[in-house]
Amino acid sequence: MTHFSQNLPKLSRRSLLGGVLGVTAATAFPSRQGHAGEALASTGEKILLSDGDLMDLEKSISGPVILPSSLIYDEVRRLWNPAIDHQPALIAQCNTLEDIQAAFQFARNHNILTAIRCGGHNYDGLGMADGGMTIDLSPFRGVEVDETNKVAYVKGGSILRNLDEATIPLGVVTTAGVVSHTGVGGLATGIGQGRLARSFGYTIDNVRGVKVLTPDGRHLRADATQNSDLYWGVRGGGGNFGIVTEFEIQLYDFDPTVTSISYTFPVSKAADVYKTLFELGEVVPNAMSLSGGVRTSGSGETTCSLGGNYAGPMAEAQKILDPYIKKLGDPLRTRMNEVDYLWLQGIADGDLLAKSATYYQSGFFNHVDEKIAEEVADYATKNTFPGSQVQFGHQAGKMSTMARDATAFPHRDTVFQFTTDVHWADRRDGPANRKFADDTWAAIRPMGSGGFYVNLAVDPSEADVREAYAENYDRLVEVKDKYDPDNFMRLNVNIKPSGAM
Repeated sequence: MTHFSQNLPKLSRRSLLGGVLGVTAATAFPSRQGHAGEALASTGEKILLSDGDLMDLEKSISGPVILPSSLIYDEVRRLWNPAIDHQPALIAQCNTLEDIQAAFQFARNHNILTAIRCGGHNYDGLGMADGGMTIDLSPFRGVEVDETNKVAYVKGGSILRNLDEATIPLGVVTTAGVVSHTGVGGLATGIGQGRLARSFGYTIDNVRGVKVLTPDGRHLRADATQNSDLYWGVRGGGGNFGIVTEFEIQLYDFDPTVTSISYTFPVSKAADVYKTLFELGEVVPNAMSLSGGVRTSGSGETTCSLGGNYAGPMAEAQKILDPYIKKLGDPLRTRMNEVDYLWLQGIADGDLLAKSATYYQSGFFNHVDEKIAEEVADYATKNTFPGSQVQFGHQAGKMSTMARDATAFPHRDTVFQFTTDVHWADRRDGPANRKFADDTWAAIRPMGSGGFYVNLAVDPSEADVREAYAENYDRLVEVKDKYDPDNFMRLNVNIKPSGAM
């Protein structure tokens, strides 16, 4: 049986220019307050869009075209991370596949610097083209579930909540991030971590096929048998090759009652918490996902914690963890309870538009030991910073079972991922916060094994991108040469075509 879940905003065929609603039609337009103007080309120079150009775009799509003079411009251009303040020259909101095709063709014809927005969660603001054109897929949402074959067909503008709400009530699930208003498009092309990745693999491991709109205007089906090079590249290569308009994702039987786990200790226990986390990493079942580290609150309180979730009863989780927790002594706070997985998937959501700015650095470790635990703890406890975290998240499990060249993502031997993140409310605090995260990662990075989670990348250098894809990089360049030789799709963790090197 097939179920369909859809969450589409009600948008009419209108153009929102200068705060005036103008019905788009092939005939005359009402007088406007907003007009066309300068935009950035994909190659960096400025180009001029005429009113006639915009009229052509407006007539070709059913959603609104939003300019800087629109009353809703500032609202629409906002991204989840308030550290990003990009100002596109125009935003085209797409309700249908035909809208996406028309908007993409317009961008290509005028060679405009173009971003693709789904959930708007990218930490580097890649979903909003500063000075260019944003093709907003967020109205293009919907999930169809084939229960018989355990497959979800997901429209390219969907968010994780759409996927979870369509699948979990049916007793099936897949790896789908940790914040429910994240876009599926970014997650499912940029590796895709989540609470169930140790059980079911990364999101890219469960993408059975995609439909991709390429820069030359083709709408291609890509899977293991057709356009297999594109299928390989999309799974981990991000938005380098086109716009994914549909994902076909493998689902698994799942009991939605899971155990949520959290232990908080004094910061003096940091080294022991890291060591315990590393010990548990060698023994816990794939159904258990754990992380731990040092956290300093905005008010300056520093603690260390160990937590996660277990896809099973609380009694089983306690049996696994109790011997290790007892060695650490009494926690300051403990929380362990059985919860509904759909609820758990939204527990870290916060506001749709976050109130605090966020900045990340991250990297992979294929080996951890007591020395690493002690050195990281020593650094983290001496370099506390309000609103920061210094933590490790357990990987391995099903994530490590695929070959390094099975998808574009090669780092299958990762056992832990290190992340340091900072959060701040006052824009003036941004430089100091970023410096803390950069300095922390510079101190910890030599202990790691190389590579990083591309969805957390912030302004990576070409050397960083090569490190992220390791021996798969050259093959990705071949895919880029075939499907985007002009590097039109460049607002991403960019893989440059050979002609641009």
